[in-house]
Amino acid sequence: MNGTRAQEIILNANLIPGGVIGSPWRRSPTDGAHFVTIEHYIDVARTAERGLLDAVFLADAPDIHAKDWNAPSRLLDPFIAQSVLAAHTEQIGLVVTATTSYNDPYNLARQFASLAAISHGRVGWNLVVTGGDAAAQNYSRDAALPKPVRYERACEFLDVVTALWDSWQTDAILADTTTGRYLDPARIRPISHVGKHFRVAGPLKAPPLTHGRPVVIQAGASTHGVELGAQTADAIYTAHADIDSARQRRTEVRTLAAAAGRDPNSVKLLPGLIVILADTEQAARQRQRDLTDLIPDHIQVANLAARLGMNTTDLDLDAPIPWDKVPAEDTADGARGQRAVFLQFVRERALDTRGAARLLAAAGVHTTVVGAPEQVADHIETWFRTGACDGFNIMMDELPSGLERFVDTVVPILQRRGLFRTEYTHRTLRGHYGL
Repeated sequence: MNGTRAQEIILNANLIPGGVIGSPWRRSPTDGAHFVTIEHYIDVARTAERGLLDAVFLADAPDIHAKDWNAPSRLLDPFIAQSVLAAHTEQIGLVVTATTSYNDPYNLARQFASLAAISHGRVGWNLVVTGGDAAAQNYSRDAALPKPVRYERACEFLDVVTALWDSWQTDAILADTTTGRYLDPARIRPISHVGKHFRVAGPLKAPPLTHGRPVVIQAGASTHGVELGAQTADAIYTAHADIDSARQRRTEVRTLAAAAGRDPNSVKLLPGLIVILADTEQAARQRQRDLTDLIPDHIQVANLAARLGMNTTDLDLDAPIPWDKVPAEDTADGARGQRAVFLQFVRERALDTRGAARLLAAAGVHTTVVGAPEQVADHIETWFRTGACDGFNIMMDELPSGLERFVDTVVPILQRRGLFRTEYTHRTLRGHYGL
Protein backbone atom coordinates (compact mmCIF):
# COMPACT_ATOMS: atom_id res chain seq x y z
CA MET A 1 0.00 0.00 0.00
CA ASN A 2 1.36 3.42 -0.96
CA GLY A 3 1.01 5.70 2.05
CA THR A 4 -1.94 5.90 4.42
CA ARG A 5 -5.64 6.03 3.69
CA ALA A 6 -5.63 9.78 4.35
CA GLN A 7 -3.19 10.17 1.45
CA GLU A 8 -5.17 7.92 -0.89
CA ILE A 9 -8.31 8.46 -2.89
CA ILE A 10 -11.53 6.61 -2.14
CA LEU A 11 -13.09 5.28 -5.34
CA ASN A 12 -16.52 3.69 -5.56
CA ALA A 13 -18.07 2.22 -8.69
CA ASN A 14 -21.63 3.44 -9.16
CA LEU A 15 -23.51 0.45 -10.58
CA ILE A 16 -25.87 2.08 -13.04
CA PRO A 17 -27.17 -0.68 -15.33
CA GLY A 18 -25.61 -0.26 -18.77
CA GLY A 19 -23.94 3.04 -17.87
CA VAL A 20 -24.80 6.54 -16.67
CA ILE A 21 -25.78 8.04 -20.02
CA GLY A 22 -28.54 5.48 -20.49
CA SER A 23 -28.12 4.76 -24.19
CA PRO A 24 -25.34 2.14 -24.62
CA TRP A 25 -27.89 -0.68 -24.45
CA ARG A 26 -29.17 0.44 -27.86
CA ARG A 27 -25.88 -0.39 -29.57
CA SER A 28 -24.83 -3.33 -27.41
CA PRO A 29 -24.56 -6.80 -29.02
CA THR A 30 -25.97 -8.10 -25.72
CA ASP A 31 -29.72 -8.38 -25.26
CA GLY A 32 -30.91 -5.16 -23.60
CA ALA A 33 -32.68 -7.12 -20.88
CA HIS A 34 -29.29 -8.37 -19.68
CA PHE A 35 -28.50 -4.99 -18.09
CA VAL A 36 -31.11 -5.44 -15.35
CA THR A 37 -29.95 -8.96 -14.43
CA ILE A 38 -27.77 -10.04 -11.53
CA GLU A 39 -25.23 -11.39 -14.03
CA HIS A 40 -24.58 -7.82 -15.22
CA TYR A 41 -24.19 -6.68 -11.60
CA ILE A 42 -21.73 -9.50 -10.89
CA ASP A 43 -19.67 -8.61 -13.95
CA VAL A 44 -19.39 -4.95 -12.86
CA ALA A 45 -18.62 -5.83 -9.24
CA ARG A 46 -15.86 -8.24 -10.18
CA THR A 47 -14.31 -5.65 -12.49
CA ALA A 48 -14.42 -3.07 -9.69
CA GLU A 49 -12.78 -5.52 -7.30
CA ARG A 50 -10.09 -6.33 -9.86
CA GLY A 51 -9.36 -2.60 -9.87
CA LEU A 52 -9.12 -2.58 -6.03
CA LEU A 53 -11.97 -0.07 -5.76
CA ASP A 54 -13.43 0.60 -2.33
CA ALA A 55 -17.06 -0.26 -2.99
CA VAL A 56 -19.82 -0.99 -5.45
CA PHE A 57 -22.59 1.52 -4.86
CA LEU A 58 -26.24 0.72 -5.64
CA ALA A 59 -28.61 3.67 -5.67
CA ASP A 60 -32.34 3.01 -5.44
CA ALA A 61 -35.75 4.66 -5.48
CA PRO A 62 -39.11 3.18 -4.47
CA ASP A 63 -40.90 4.37 -7.61
CA ILE A 64 -40.34 4.46 -11.36
CA HIS A 65 -38.79 7.67 -12.69
CA ALA A 66 -39.01 9.21 -16.15
CA LYS A 67 -35.65 7.82 -17.31
CA ASP A 68 -36.61 4.30 -16.26
CA TRP A 69 -39.04 3.98 -19.16
CA ASN A 70 -36.35 4.28 -21.81
CA ALA A 71 -33.15 2.84 -20.35
CA PRO A 72 -32.07 0.02 -18.04
CA SER A 73 -32.47 0.94 -14.38
CA ARG A 74 -31.94 -0.67 -11.00
CA LEU A 75 -34.97 -2.95 -10.90
CA LEU A 76 -33.48 -5.43 -8.42
CA ASP A 77 -33.95 -4.86 -4.72
CA PRO A 78 -30.54 -3.56 -3.55
CA PHE A 79 -30.38 -5.79 -0.45
CA ILE A 80 -30.97 -8.91 -2.50
CA ALA A 81 -28.57 -7.79 -5.24
CA GLN A 82 -25.77 -6.90 -2.82
CA SER A 83 -26.28 -10.18 -0.95
CA VAL A 84 -25.60 -12.01 -4.19
CA LEU A 85 -22.59 -9.79 -4.91
CA ALA A 86 -21.26 -10.58 -1.44
CA ALA A 87 -21.11 -14.22 -2.47
CA HIS A 88 -19.34 -13.43 -5.76
CA THR A 89 -16.70 -11.03 -4.39
CA GLU A 90 -14.22 -11.20 -1.54
CA GLN A 91 -13.01 -7.76 -0.48
CA ILE A 92 -14.83 -4.91 -2.20
CA GLY A 93 -17.38 -2.94 -0.17
CA LEU A 94 -21.12 -3.20 -0.85
CA VAL A 95 -23.23 -0.07 -0.42
CA VAL A 96 -27.01 -0.44 -0.22
CA THR A 97 -29.39 2.50 -0.61
CA ALA A 98 -32.34 2.38 1.78
CA THR A 99 -34.81 5.12 2.59
CA THR A 100 -35.86 6.16 6.08
CA SER A 101 -39.16 7.43 4.69
CA TYR A 102 -40.77 4.09 3.80
CA ASN A 103 -38.98 1.47 5.87
CA ASP A 104 -39.17 0.26 9.44
CA PRO A 105 -36.01 0.76 11.52
CA TYR A 106 -36.14 -2.72 13.07
CA ASN A 107 -36.38 -4.48 9.71
CA LEU A 108 -33.67 -2.32 8.18
CA ALA A 109 -31.32 -2.78 11.14
CA ARG A 110 -31.74 -6.54 10.84
CA GLN A 111 -31.16 -6.55 7.08
CA PHE A 112 -27.95 -4.55 7.38
CA ALA A 113 -26.68 -6.62 10.30
CA SER A 114 -27.37 -9.79 8.31
CA LEU A 115 -25.61 -8.47 5.21
CA ALA A 116 -22.69 -7.35 7.37
CA ALA A 117 -22.46 -10.89 8.77
CA ILE A 118 -22.51 -12.67 5.42
CA SER A 119 -20.04 -10.20 3.84
CA HIS A 120 -17.77 -10.05 6.93
CA GLY A 121 -18.17 -6.31 7.41
CA ARG A 122 -18.12 -5.03 3.84
CA VAL A 123 -21.40 -3.11 4.12
CA GLY A 124 -22.43 0.52 3.82
CA TRP A 125 -25.85 2.12 4.15
CA ASN A 126 -26.59 4.96 1.74
CA LEU A 127 -29.21 6.67 3.87
CA VAL A 128 -31.73 8.62 1.82
CA VAL A 129 -34.83 10.59 2.71
CA THR A 130 -37.42 10.19 -0.03
CA GLY A 131 -39.62 13.00 -1.28
CA GLY A 132 -42.21 13.02 -4.01
CA ASP A 133 -45.85 12.03 -3.89
CA ALA A 134 -45.40 9.19 -6.40
CA ALA A 135 -43.22 7.29 -3.95
CA ALA A 136 -45.60 8.01 -1.07
CA GLN A 137 -48.50 6.55 -3.02
CA ASN A 138 -46.72 3.18 -3.13
CA TYR A 139 -46.81 3.12 0.68
CA SER A 140 -50.45 3.85 1.43
CA ARG A 141 -49.99 7.63 1.62
CA ASP A 142 -51.58 10.29 -0.56
CA ALA A 143 -48.57 12.57 -0.37
CA ALA A 144 -45.06 12.71 1.03
CA LEU A 145 -44.59 14.10 4.51
CA PRO A 146 -43.38 17.72 4.69
CA LYS A 147 -39.63 17.91 4.33
CA PRO A 148 -38.85 18.97 7.92
CA VAL A 149 -40.92 16.03 9.20
CA ARG A 150 -39.19 13.61 6.82
CA TYR A 151 -35.80 14.63 8.18
CA GLU A 152 -37.01 14.62 11.78
CA ARG A 153 -38.18 11.06 11.18
CA ALA A 154 -34.86 10.20 9.54
CA CYS A 155 -32.86 11.39 12.57
CA GLU A 156 -34.93 9.27 14.94
CA PHE A 157 -34.83 6.36 12.49
CA LEU A 158 -31.03 6.38 12.51
CA ASP A 159 -30.97 6.63 16.31
CA VAL A 160 -33.14 3.51 16.55
CA VAL A 161 -31.09 1.56 13.98
CA THR A 162 -27.77 2.31 15.66
CA ALA A 163 -29.21 1.47 19.09
CA LEU A 164 -30.41 -1.86 17.72
CA TRP A 165 -26.99 -2.55 16.18
CA ASP A 166 -25.44 -1.82 19.57
CA SER A 167 -27.94 -3.99 21.47
CA TRP A 168 -25.59 -6.96 21.08
CA GLN A 169 -22.08 -6.93 22.42
CA THR A 170 -19.65 -8.52 19.99
CA ASP A 171 -18.97 -11.41 22.43
CA ALA A 172 -22.64 -12.20 23.11
CA ILE A 173 -22.45 -15.64 21.49
CA LEU A 174 -20.98 -17.95 24.14
CA ALA A 175 -21.52 -21.32 22.43
CA ASP A 176 -20.31 -22.92 25.67
CA THR A 177 -20.44 -26.68 25.16
CA THR A 178 -19.70 -27.30 28.85
CA THR A 179 -22.64 -25.36 30.30
CA GLY A 180 -24.93 -25.57 27.29
CA ARG A 181 -25.37 -21.78 27.22
CA TYR A 182 -25.37 -20.38 23.72
CA LEU A 183 -26.21 -16.68 24.20
CA ASP A 184 -25.29 -14.48 27.16
CA PRO A 185 -28.38 -12.43 28.12
CA ALA A 186 -26.19 -9.96 30.00
CA ARG A 187 -24.59 -8.99 26.69
CA ILE A 188 -27.83 -8.60 24.72
CA ARG A 189 -30.03 -5.76 25.93
CA PRO A 190 -33.34 -4.15 24.88
CA ILE A 191 -33.21 -0.56 23.67
CA SER A 192 -36.69 0.43 24.98
CA HIS A 193 -36.97 3.30 22.52
CA VAL A 194 -40.05 5.50 22.74
CA GLY A 195 -39.98 8.50 20.44
CA LYS A 196 -42.19 10.71 18.32
CA HIS A 197 -42.17 8.38 15.30
CA PHE A 198 -41.12 4.97 16.62
CA ARG A 199 -41.56 2.65 19.58
CA VAL A 200 -39.05 -0.21 19.49
CA ALA A 201 -38.32 -2.54 22.37
CA GLY A 202 -35.36 -4.50 21.02
CA PRO A 203 -32.97 -6.17 21.20
CA LEU A 204 -32.22 -6.85 17.56
CA LYS A 205 -32.50 -10.42 16.32
CA ALA A 206 -29.38 -10.59 14.18
CA PRO A 207 -25.74 -11.65 14.49
CA PRO A 208 -23.49 -9.27 16.44
CA LEU A 209 -21.53 -6.73 14.43
CA THR A 210 -18.10 -8.20 15.02
CA HIS A 211 -16.57 -5.95 12.35
CA GLY A 212 -18.16 -2.73 13.62
CA ARG A 213 -21.25 -0.92 12.46
CA PRO A 214 -22.02 -0.66 8.76
CA VAL A 215 -20.65 2.54 7.24
CA VAL A 216 -23.38 5.19 7.19
CA ILE A 217 -23.41 7.34 4.06
CA GLN A 218 -25.78 10.22 3.40
CA ALA A 219 -26.79 11.51 0.00
CA GLY A 220 -29.09 14.51 0.49
CA ALA A 221 -27.99 17.78 -1.16
CA SER A 222 -30.51 20.06 0.53
CA THR A 223 -29.82 22.06 3.69
CA HIS A 224 -31.59 19.41 5.74
CA GLY A 225 -29.59 16.66 4.07
CA VAL A 226 -26.22 18.35 4.54
CA GLU A 227 -26.95 18.93 8.23
CA LEU A 228 -28.02 15.30 8.73
CA GLY A 229 -24.88 14.05 7.01
CA ALA A 230 -22.52 16.32 8.94
CA GLN A 231 -24.06 15.28 12.25
CA THR A 232 -24.37 11.54 11.69
CA ALA A 233 -22.69 10.13 8.58
CA ASP A 234 -19.30 8.56 7.98
CA ALA A 235 -19.36 9.76 4.37
CA ILE A 236 -21.47 12.03 2.19
CA TYR A 237 -22.27 11.53 -1.48
CA THR A 238 -22.58 14.87 -3.27
CA ALA A 239 -23.27 16.34 -6.69
CA HIS A 240 -21.12 19.23 -7.89
CA ALA A 241 -20.70 20.90 -11.24
CA ASP A 242 -17.29 22.39 -10.38
CA ILE A 243 -14.41 22.13 -7.94
CA ASP A 244 -15.18 25.38 -6.08
CA SER A 245 -18.65 24.23 -5.03
CA ALA A 246 -17.13 20.95 -3.80
CA ARG A 247 -14.61 22.84 -1.67
CA GLN A 248 -17.39 25.00 -0.27
CA ARG A 249 -19.45 21.93 0.60
CA ARG A 250 -16.48 20.27 2.28
CA THR A 251 -15.89 23.38 4.39
CA GLU A 252 -19.58 23.54 5.25
CA VAL A 253 -19.68 19.88 6.26
CA ARG A 254 -16.59 20.24 8.44
CA THR A 255 -18.01 23.30 10.17
CA LEU A 256 -21.31 21.55 10.88
CA ALA A 257 -19.52 18.38 12.04
CA ALA A 258 -17.39 20.38 14.47
CA ALA A 259 -20.49 22.17 15.79
CA ALA A 260 -22.01 18.73 16.44
CA GLY A 261 -18.98 17.75 18.51
CA ARG A 262 -17.42 15.56 15.84
CA ASP A 263 -13.92 15.50 14.39
CA PRO A 264 -14.39 17.76 11.32
CA ASN A 265 -12.05 15.54 9.28
CA SER A 266 -13.95 12.36 10.12
CA VAL A 267 -16.64 12.80 7.43
CA LYS A 268 -15.58 11.73 3.93
CA LEU A 269 -16.86 13.80 1.02
CA LEU A 270 -17.38 11.71 -2.13
CA PRO A 271 -18.78 13.59 -5.15
CA GLY A 272 -20.11 11.84 -8.20
CA LEU A 273 -17.74 11.87 -11.19
CA ILE A 274 -19.00 11.03 -14.67
CA VAL A 275 -16.16 9.56 -16.74
CA ILE A 276 -16.16 9.31 -20.53
CA LEU A 277 -12.88 7.69 -21.41
CA ALA A 278 -11.09 6.94 -24.68
CA ASP A 279 -7.54 6.89 -26.02
CA THR A 280 -7.67 10.60 -26.84
CA GLU A 281 -9.80 13.56 -25.78
CA GLN A 282 -11.11 13.91 -29.32
CA ALA A 283 -12.23 10.28 -29.35
CA ALA A 284 -13.81 10.65 -25.90
CA ARG A 285 -15.80 13.71 -26.97
CA GLN A 286 -16.99 11.92 -30.06
CA ARG A 287 -17.99 9.01 -27.84
CA GLN A 288 -20.00 11.38 -25.64
CA ARG A 289 -21.79 12.86 -28.67
CA ASP A 290 -22.55 9.44 -30.12
CA LEU A 291 -24.01 8.13 -26.87
CA THR A 292 -26.11 11.25 -26.31
CA ASP A 293 -27.36 11.17 -29.91
CA LEU A 294 -28.72 7.68 -29.23
CA ILE A 295 -31.31 9.22 -26.89
CA PRO A 296 -34.20 10.46 -29.09
CA ASP A 297 -35.28 14.09 -28.77
CA HIS A 298 -38.71 13.26 -27.36
CA ILE A 299 -37.10 11.22 -24.58
CA GLN A 300 -34.68 14.03 -23.81
CA VAL A 301 -37.62 16.42 -23.52
CA ALA A 302 -39.53 14.02 -21.26
CA ASN A 303 -36.54 13.59 -18.98
CA LEU A 304 -35.92 17.33 -18.78
CA ALA A 305 -39.58 18.05 -18.05
CA ALA A 306 -39.54 15.49 -15.23
CA ARG A 307 -36.39 17.00 -13.71
CA LEU A 308 -37.81 20.54 -13.88
CA GLY A 309 -41.28 19.52 -12.69
CA MET A 310 -42.93 20.78 -15.87
CA ASN A 311 -45.20 19.49 -18.61
CA THR A 312 -43.51 18.33 -21.80
CA THR A 313 -45.84 20.59 -23.78
CA ASP A 314 -44.18 23.61 -22.17
CA LEU A 315 -40.77 22.73 -23.60
CA ASP A 316 -39.48 23.26 -27.13
CA LEU A 317 -35.97 22.04 -27.94
CA ASP A 318 -35.45 24.92 -30.34
CA ALA A 319 -36.55 27.62 -27.88
CA PRO A 320 -35.18 29.13 -24.69
CA ILE A 321 -36.12 27.57 -21.38
CA PRO A 322 -39.44 29.13 -20.23
CA TRP A 323 -38.14 30.11 -16.80
CA ASP A 324 -41.48 31.66 -15.85
CA LYS A 325 -43.01 28.16 -15.97
CA VAL A 326 -40.26 26.39 -14.01
CA PRO A 327 -41.64 25.62 -10.52
CA ALA A 328 -39.93 27.32 -7.60
CA GLU A 329 -37.77 25.16 -5.35
CA ASP A 330 -40.32 25.11 -2.52
CA THR A 331 -43.05 23.85 -4.87
CA ALA A 332 -41.02 21.31 -6.86
CA ASP A 333 -41.50 17.62 -6.22
CA GLY A 334 -38.83 14.98 -5.61
CA ALA A 335 -35.08 15.42 -5.01
CA ARG A 336 -34.79 19.19 -4.73
CA GLY A 337 -31.08 19.20 -3.94
CA GLN A 338 -30.04 17.58 -7.23
CA ARG A 339 -32.58 19.70 -9.09
CA ALA A 340 -31.02 22.86 -7.63
CA VAL A 341 -27.53 21.77 -8.71
CA PHE A 342 -28.81 21.08 -12.22
CA LEU A 343 -30.61 24.44 -12.48
CA GLN A 344 -27.51 26.27 -11.25
CA PHE A 345 -25.39 24.53 -13.89
CA VAL A 346 -27.91 25.40 -16.65
CA ARG A 347 -28.16 29.06 -15.60
CA GLU A 348 -24.42 29.60 -15.23
CA ARG A 349 -23.83 28.30 -18.75
CA ALA A 350 -26.87 30.04 -20.21
CA LEU A 351 -28.04 26.81 -21.81
CA ASP A 352 -31.13 26.73 -24.00
CA THR A 353 -33.69 23.93 -23.83
CA ARG A 354 -31.75 21.63 -26.16
CA GLY A 355 -28.51 22.24 -24.28
CA ALA A 356 -30.17 21.52 -20.93
CA ALA A 357 -31.83 18.39 -22.31
CA ARG A 358 -28.54 17.05 -23.69
CA LEU A 359 -26.75 17.90 -20.46
CA LEU A 360 -29.31 15.90 -18.50
CA ALA A 361 -29.16 13.09 -21.07
CA ALA A 362 -25.44 12.85 -20.26
CA ALA A 363 -26.35 12.73 -16.54
CA GLY A 364 -25.02 16.22 -16.02
CA VAL A 365 -25.73 17.08 -12.38
CA HIS A 366 -22.24 15.80 -11.57
CA THR A 367 -18.84 17.00 -12.66
CA THR A 368 -17.79 15.26 -15.86
CA VAL A 369 -14.38 14.47 -17.27
CA VAL A 370 -14.12 13.61 -20.95
CA GLY A 371 -10.72 12.54 -22.16
CA ALA A 372 -7.77 10.19 -22.20
CA PRO A 373 -6.58 8.22 -19.13
CA GLU A 374 -4.00 10.84 -18.11
CA GLN A 375 -6.64 13.58 -18.26
CA VAL A 376 -9.03 11.58 -16.08
CA ALA A 377 -6.25 10.88 -13.58
CA ASP A 378 -5.27 14.58 -13.57
CA HIS A 379 -8.85 15.59 -12.80
CA ILE A 380 -9.10 13.13 -9.93
CA GLU A 381 -5.72 14.16 -8.54
CA THR A 382 -6.48 17.90 -8.70
CA TRP A 383 -9.73 17.60 -6.81
CA PHE A 384 -8.16 15.33 -4.21
CA ARG A 385 -4.87 17.17 -3.64
CA THR A 386 -6.51 20.60 -3.44
CA GLY A 387 -8.92 19.49 -0.73
CA ALA A 388 -12.16 19.41 -2.69
CA CYS A 389 -12.99 15.83 -1.73
CA ASP A 390 -11.81 12.54 -0.25
CA GLY A 391 -12.65 10.52 -3.33
CA PHE A 392 -15.33 9.90 -5.93
CA ASN A 393 -18.31 7.82 -6.93
CA ILE A 394 -17.22 6.89 -10.42
CA MET A 395 -20.07 6.84 -12.96
CA MET A 396 -18.93 5.37 -16.25
CA ASP A 397 -20.69 6.26 -19.47
CA GLU A 398 -20.97 2.57 -20.32
CA LEU A 399 -20.87 -0.60 -18.21
CA PRO A 400 -19.10 -2.93 -17.99
CA SER A 401 -16.72 -1.89 -20.79
CA GLY A 402 -16.15 1.66 -19.51
CA LEU A 403 -15.21 0.42 -16.05
CA GLU A 404 -12.88 -2.17 -17.55
CA ARG A 405 -11.12 0.64 -19.43
CA PHE A 406 -10.94 2.75 -16.24
CA VAL A 407 -9.49 -0.13 -14.22
CA ASP A 408 -6.93 -1.00 -16.89
CA THR A 409 -5.78 2.54 -17.75
CA VAL A 410 -6.64 5.12 -15.07
CA VAL A 411 -6.09 3.08 -11.91
CA PRO A 412 -2.45 2.23 -12.81
CA ILE A 413 -1.72 5.96 -13.29
CA LEU A 414 -3.17 6.78 -9.88
CA GLN A 415 -1.13 3.96 -8.36
CA ARG A 416 2.10 5.23 -9.94
CA ARG A 417 1.37 8.66 -8.47
CA GLY A 418 0.94 7.15 -5.01
CA LEU A 419 -2.72 8.14 -4.89
CA PHE A 420 -4.36 4.72 -4.82
CA ARG A 421 -3.76 1.35 -3.23
CA THR A 422 -1.82 -1.39 -4.99
CA GLU A 423 -3.50 -4.10 -2.92
CA TYR A 424 -6.33 -4.39 -0.42
CA THR A 425 -4.99 -4.03 3.11
CA HIS A 426 -8.38 -4.37 4.85
CA ARG A 427 -11.31 -6.71 4.41
CA THR A 428 -14.07 -4.35 5.62
CA LEU A 429 -15.58 -1.23 4.08
CA ARG A 430 -14.84 0.63 7.29
CA GLY A 431 -11.21 -0.33 6.83
CA HIS A 432 -11.19 0.62 3.15
CA TYR A 433 -12.50 4.09 4.01
CA GLY A 434 -9.98 4.51 6.82
CA LEU A 435 -12.69 4.88 9.48
